[in-house]
Amino acid sequence: MLHRRHLLAAAAASLAAGRAAWATEKFTVILDWLLDANHAALFAGQHGGAFAQAGLDVDLVAPSDPDSPGRLVAAGQADLAVSYGSQINMLDSAGLPLLRVATLIGRPLNTIMAVGGRGISKLSDLRGKAVGISVGGVEEAMLNTMLQAAGVQRSEVTVVKVNYNMVTALVTRRLDAAIGAFRNAEVLQLQEMKLQPVVFLPEDYGVPLYDELILVCRRDRRNDSRVARFVAALRTATAQLLAAPAPVYAAFSAAHPEQGTAFGAASWQATMPAIAADPGQLDKARYLAFQAFALRHGIVRTSMTLEDFATELVA
Repeated sequence: MLHRRHLLAAAAASLAAGRAAWATEKFTVILDWLLDANHAALFAGQHGGAFAQAGLDVDLVAPSDPDSPGRLVAAGQADLAVSYGSQINMLDSAGLPLLRVATLIGRPLNTIMAVGGRGISKLSDLRGKAVGISVGGVEEAMLNTMLQAAGVQRSEVTVVKVNYNMVTALVTRRLDAAIGAFRNAEVLQLQEMKLQPVVFLPEDYGVPLYDELILVCRRDRRNDSRVARFVAALRTATAQLLAAPAPVYAAFSAAHPEQGTAFGAASWQATMPAIAADPGQLDKARYLAFQAFALRHGIVRTSMTLEDFATELVA
């Protein structure tokens, strides 16, 4: 007969083996673009071990094409993708069966930005000016709504597609203002260049509040226990990050030296207040209000039930 100590040792070994096997589960998250402060909670989950403790070997992958993350998840080539809360309805309407399962950045970061000292101090000063736009659809609707709130007709501004070169276009005066400038990125870039940014916030001019960055999975994986474990671990990692952001940034900049700059530190600090304190929590009213906004502006043509594009998971 085995001694009780032997039985306990065997049980412990079996449990350890089970945990080891569990910890080898690969889990892929496609980022919206290059790793930066917006992904701080994801890095914290890796660095602090929350993902590993949930039995997940999480791989954060920067896409070669910033338009591809949602498509990759929809095609089953990744578990989750970082996407934009303002675009979830548009993506689903385009035939991608995606479901919001968590939030990284829980408030808008987008702005209309101009360079100070050039005659633009209020939004109505954009009348007769050239305004850049980086993304069609949602940003066009935001721009139109903000202009209307300021008493400016869309026909009274010249809209120019600038993709990702808005700061250069603003500095060289090819544009008078641009929408798509983030509060923790392009706004700080102007400041670093010793230029004074003038910013107008969408939520101050009629655009409903929305979550800037979210995590999406394929709709048919809403009951996948691995996704639920990931979200639970992200909650833990986010709490650790917000309790002590400085040491996490030190580890982040050491692991990614390109982030260890004055701009990187400023962006990290500016991002912390926007991080969703409970990434799993779903503000149902907010998502329904933004869907109504998307419907009014023709971004989507049909209404979906909330459960088809956003959910709150329980591990």
